[in-house]
Amino acid sequence: MGLVLAAVGAAVAALLEFTIASRIQVAGVQLQILLVFGILLTLVSGFEHGMAWAFVGGLFADLLGMRPLGSTVFALLVVVGSASLLGRLLLNIRPFDTVVSVLVLTPIYLVVVDMSTMLLRPPAPAVRLTDLAAAALVNTLLAALVAALVYLAKRRSEQREKRSVW
Repeated sequence: MGLVLAAVGAAVAALLEFTIASRIQVAGVQLQILLVFGILLTLVSGFEHGMAWAFVGGLFADLLGMRPLGSTVFALLVVVGSASLLGRLLLNIRPFDTVVSVLVLTPIYLVVVDMSTMLLRPPAPAVRLTDLAAAALVNTLLAALVAALVYLAKRRSEQREKRSVW
């Protein structure tokens, strides 16, 4: 996947997150599509693709969510960089890497977005610990489902490439 395709995918994901996903809540928590796919893309395609995703997706999220410009960008860049480091530290069990990374990084993402938005905007109510835990679990379930599908598709694609080369 090229960097341009990652950027376009991030824009589409941000649009989906603020239109469709904002109306669907699981256990009172909104799905963080940009976060989950950003971590997944970083672990599957590499750091550069994750950074392109985080930057473009964060800009679109800030514009669509009417947040201070740069608050989501910053949070996504922190999370994607952390996911890249976590991916190197974990045991190279790829789908498991994604699930663990989303579980660990969702609360960090939500706190960083909340803090950066709070610093750039008038004060807002604090995020509760139970909300962070619920968001981490819901996004982890989404990551587990999506990671399994993406890795199966990637493996199948690689097998086709091996068969077509003589």
